[in-house]
Amino acid sequence: MGEVILTMKGIDKSFPGVHALDHVDLEIRKGEVHALMGENGAGKSTLMKVLTGIYSKDSGTITYEGKEVTFSNPREAQDAGIVIVHQELNMMNHLTVAQNIFIGREFKKGIRIDDKLYGLPFRNDYYLLYYNKTLFDQAGVEYPKNDMTWDEYRELAKKMTSGEGNDKIYGGYCHTWPGSLYRWGLSEEHSMADGEYSFLKPVYELFLGMQNEDMSAMDYGTLKTGNVHYSGPFYKEQVAMELMGTWFANMIINTKNKGETSVEWGAVRAPHFEGQEPGTAVSNPTPIAINKNAAHPEEAWRFVEFMCTEPGANILAGLGTLPAYQNEKTIDTLVNVEGMPEGFREAIAADNFVLECQMIPQAGALEQIVAEEHDLIMLGANSIDDGLANMAKRVNDLLSK
Repeated sequence: MGEVILTMKGIDKSFPGVHALDHVDLEIRKGEVHALMGENGAGKSTLMKVLTGIYSKDSGTITYEGKEVTFSNPREAQDAGIVIVHQELNMMNHLTVAQNIFIGREFKKGIRIDDKLYGLPFRNDYYLLYYNKTLFDQAGVEYPKNDMTWDEYRELAKKMTSGEGNDKIYGGYCHTWPGSLYRWGLSEEHSMADGEYSFLKPVYELFLGMQNEDMSAMDYGTLKTGNVHYSGPFYKEQVAMELMGTWFANMIINTKNKGETSVEWGAVRAPHFEGQEPGTAVSNPTPIAINKNAAHPEEAWRFVEFMCTEPGANILAGLGTLPAYQNEKTIDTLVNVEGMPEGFREAIAADNFVLECQMIPQAGALEQIVAEEHDLIMLGANSIDDGLANMAKRVNDLLSK
């Protein structure tokens, strides 16, 4: 039996004409799940509201993790680790159960290193699979679906590859950023700050196989030496599918509005490897911060607060940009932007997030090492095994300094 984590003793609460709680006791141990049962008006909700600071108790004590506590509001309780999920009749149907439960509490801790707050996110971009509807229609192939496996994606890319030379259509596209590849191996168990990279081997095998065996993806060396921008092949309809961030949706719409591309497009959730959770999005939140030497920090904070909450989020959504603060209103605004394709609501419905960026002081140096070793692997100068071993050795040397 676990240790006692929460005790409510002798809790008493009265309202005019109603004695809602009459010296109630409750004890919770770690790992336990309790159900409070009773008729309407028995005091179940009142007891929970006293616990979480919504109501103040008339008498009694609350002890949490060995200390007597009194929360004056729900925020204090939440910061301590006690959260109430209220009965909610208006669910956000485009979100998962978990997202509905945690709505309004996304990214509240901001960008932290060593528990120091460096910024609050106002955008939260993550990666989707974009596809060219016209090319799929011409090939008579069904459009990509949400939550495909990477094997299914590879087979689809082979099926969509056709032609030769300047007229060749590639089924897939992997950009030259190292993160365009390694992000697909990230998870709660693996990050680029680990210093151990064997988990990336299946990712390199997949994309090198598409490039060298299937010929269904543009050659890395050609893209690198040509300094090709990721938008070009998609706008010119040279690729059937491209993995890119949510910001690309806004770019496509604006480029079409300027008459610089006529691509008809759609988007779905990115594929996943067998054993990975479908719907896990690789996230790149964009933080906003206040310079410690700011001449007007209070005004700066008001701007940060505006951009990181609903008013600023609605403006971003109206521009076709995915904000960090999300609720039903902001998502409705985003998916109804003129030019946004059908099914975009489902494409951005992530179940959970994995951060791509590394929240460590050596992040810049680490990225440089990864980029150098990534180049050698993709260009065939090193095998996958040797390249990942070199990457691990150099990163561990860096982190040990």
